[in-house]
Amino acid sequence: MFEYCIAFEPSADNFRLLTANVNINKIEKKVKLFNIALGNKISNGYLKLFDRNNSGDYRVVKKLKNSEKININILDNFTSHINQRNSLIFIDAQGHEPEILLGGRKTLKKKIPLIFELTPDIMKKNSFKILFNILKHYTNLTDLKENKILKMDKINFFKLYQKYKKNKSHTDVMVF
Repeated sequence: MFEYCIAFEPSADNFRLLTANVNINKIEKKVKLFNIALGNKISNGYLKLFDRNNSGDYRVVKKLKNSEKININILDNFTSHINQRNSLIFIDAQGHEPEILLGGRKTLKKKIPLIFELTPDIMKKNSFKILFNILKHYTNLTDLKENKILKMDKINFFKLYQKYKKNKSHTDVMVF
């Protein structure tokens, strides 16, 4: 059971579903919802659904036909009260994770445990360097598909990144 949760959902349709789910489960006093995307700077952007059969496959894009205009903010603007003992950060952002983490540098310096989806195939070209540099102060790294704890270092992170890039696949990674 949790005491407090903050959640971000940029898609207007998915935000309505999230809000309804929170209300149906009567946890609205414990959850603060934000209808925004997170990124590396405060700006506006666009969101596009890439797979009509997967309502979670929205991605932040440059303006395209059939995209939804969104507001983007940074993680650090919402996390001043959280710390390593009372928090977990979970991010599933369809390849946008590096940008979100860049906007959360102060938050991540607290070494708050973090779970994020690693999908090298849809991430930008320099994502390995960005991710490693942001996460290198963590001690441990775990590929949650294999549930094996590794030392968080450049070699282990590179091997994990390359494994999923080569397979054009993804995994959830936990750093702590």
